[in-house]
Amino acid sequence: MILTAVPYAEDLNLGRAYNETFNLVGPEDWVCFLDHDMMFTTTAWNRQLAAAVAAEPDGCFTAITNRMASRWQVAPEAARARHDLGQHRKVGEARLKTRTLLDVTDTQGWGGVLMLVSKRAWCDAGGFVDGLLCVDHMFHYALKAAGRRVWLIEGLYVYHWRGMTGGPKPPPEEVPHARDRRTEQGCPCRGLPQGDPTKRRRLP
Repeated sequence: MILTAVPYAEDLNLGRAYNETFNLVGPEDWVCFLDHDMMFTTTAWNRQLAAAVAAEPDGCFTAITNRMASRWQVAPEAARARHDLGQHRKVGEARLKTRTLLDVTDTQGWGGVLMLVSKRAWCDAGGFVDGLLCVDHMFHYALKAAGRRVWLIEGLYVYHWRGMTGGPKPPPEEVPHARDRRTEQGCPCRGLPQGDPTKRRRLP
């Protein structure tokens, strides 16, 4: 079973909320985490997730989008769409023709707009760290350390509002749980080369 979830924590401890979600599912289940400010652009997304899992059952997956710090996760053809949802739907429909997975395990870390992970992979990685900032990046590195591969579903395009959802953000010292492993130990996404994807495979 693939469960889609948008975890929420009043105290902003998103990592804990992710872990609590995994505690609700069975050992053979998968969870597809979605950011609160994203949307699917076609009706084929569930079939695309299932196809990726069937092709790489030991892998973990993310989607391509319009706004993301990771350059390999951004669809260049979406740049002109800005926030026109009709245009983003056209990008999504066109992307359905792309039937490939891109191995992004050795990059700087996925952006958590969409993260499709099995319960077994979550256990292998030791779960998410507490906190809000960089919990997606830290989990990416934990998956890699556990021997799991991280794949980008290049045909699955999602719209991401990212950074346009409100007013000024409070400084990290005022955000509960912001002093997670990124600030205390240094998240590997900071100050390191992004790295490059290593291989691509075609879906059936």
